[in-house]
Amino acid sequence: MPREWHCYTDGACKPGVAGSPGGWGYLLRTAGAPDVEGHGAAVGTQAKGMEVRAIAEALAAVPGASSVVVYSDNQPLVESLVKNLETWRLQGFAKVDPAVVEWVRALDAHIVGKGLVVRWQWVRGHARNAGNARADELAALGAREAKAELVRLGAK
Repeated sequence: MPREWHCYTDGACKPGVAGSPGGWGYLLRTAGAPDVEGHGAAVGTQAKGMEVRAIAEALAAVPGASSVVVYSDNQPLVESLVKNLETWRLQGFAKVDPAVVEWVRALDAHIVGKGLVVRWQWVRGHARNAGNARADELAALGAREAKAELVRLGAK
């Protein structure tokens, strides 16, 4: 039986800041193994892009032939993936928002290429869910790193 992974994801963006610094983060948990965390920074981005990228980056870290429960506090994103991912795949991702299409393609490539069985689960944000809280912290860290890089490069 494949191992089940619990994948908490979140994205963050600093609106109103020159260069639109953002970050993404994830926490992976499975029985009998240490947690796996990841985060990153991006500039010139949007919150919705960081939310989807967090999922794509997390699925990249999950071993193949696994069962995965992806938790996100972005309810519209979860609903959209549940209802539309298969249709988007069949249509070559032609109807996906251009701001997120790269990351939707990436997350789908991990699902298909690794033979992952994914279940999407919305979790209420800031509701004392430890996995969601950690993913939020990691995404915020990425956004701070992106902002610091912009400051270092002279953007205000």
